[in-house]
Amino acid sequence: MKWSANILSLGLLAAFASTAAVVGRQLDLYQLQISCPANKNIDGRFISLKNNTMGIFDADDVTPVQVYPVESDKEGCNELHTYPVGIVDHSIGLMGPPGLLTLVDITNPTIQPGEGTVVQWDTFRISDGKLTNNIDGQWLAFPTQGNGWKVKWTDGSAVVISNFVIVNIIYKSAGEGYYNGF
Repeated sequence: MKWSANILSLGLLAAFASTAAVVGRQLDLYQLQISCPANKNIDGRFISLKNNTMGIFDADDVTPVQVYPVESDKEGCNELHTYPVGIVDHSIGLMGPPGLLTLVDITNPTIQPGEGTVVQWDTFRISDGKLTNNIDGQWLAFPTQGNGWKVKWTDGSAVVISNFVIVNIIYKSAGEGYYNGF
């Protein structure tokens, strides 16, 4: 009898433990807002993701990208992962030829670039409410078809002959989110 009471107690304990709520990690979320007083068409607008392309879009079906910072292995730098968190990890990154890197969405940010291509996802710096890179330089915005804009980072070594404006990216609080680890 004593043996069956112990088994029953153990069974009840296991049942309660398996129904306990999964405790998630709280995330501070941010959005990336363009500051460009020289161009009122993009000043104050948010960077969005449309068809796996990051930029500034006029479409009604896009929403600003939300990111959360993760400390990088590189001193003083961060990775910016997108929210909501899914099965496949997404990070904001920079990719392109040396000297002029495009802001992109990177899936499972461990890709190896092809020859002549630079890929960075762990080099963002956040200072005074602005997003920069660990390489000296500045953000540029280039107009695209359909009133969109692509955002790029330049270190000044690339020859840029197309139409662009110099912008800042403001790192703006967007509330909180949760990640349950699944």
